[in-house]
Amino acid sequence: MEDLGEKDMITCPYNREHVMLRKKYQQHILKCREIYKDKVELLACPFNKAHLVPKLEFHQHLKSCDDRKIIVQHLNSEEPDVLRADTRHKKIEADENWDDDRVEDYNPQVYCAQANIIREPRGLFPAQRKAFFKEEERRRRGDAEQPGTSNSPAENRPTPHHHKERLHSKRTSK
Repeated sequence: MEDLGEKDMITCPYNREHVMLRKKYQQHILKCREIYKDKVELLACPFNKAHLVPKLEFHQHLKSCDDRKIIVQHLNSEEPDVLRADTRHKKIEADENWDDDRVEDYNPQVYCAQANIIREPRGLFPAQRKAFFKEEERRRRGDAEQPGTSNSPAENRPTPHHHKERLHSKRTSK
């Protein structure tokens, strides 16, 4: 393991015996805050919420906080030249406007039903899944809706005789 220096370690404000890696500090604070919520009252620094200071030392911390110095320096610094100059460019005019095109919205369900792709049923009941596979097989073969067919599951239920014919036709087609 690499040699860890003082700058990599930090002390818990709730219990000075807790010393940890700086990257583990936020996770540790959540646990200690819950454990010591009735015993220790700490205030969060407005310049850095990771600074938790006892109530008696809070005013002194606000005066000497390192992060305060950074914010004050930023507030007192001059505005960069880039922000002062007008950097906006002229509006670009175009002959076409895509908002004026009357194109039907893309519907992935319609595309999948028409394209030659394999679809899988998700979240369907067994009977619905069976009907889905039947419809998919018909769609892949390119069969149009046959006249006299019904959408009623009871009427489309294959009979044992129908099943034997289907098996026989598969054997003879090979």
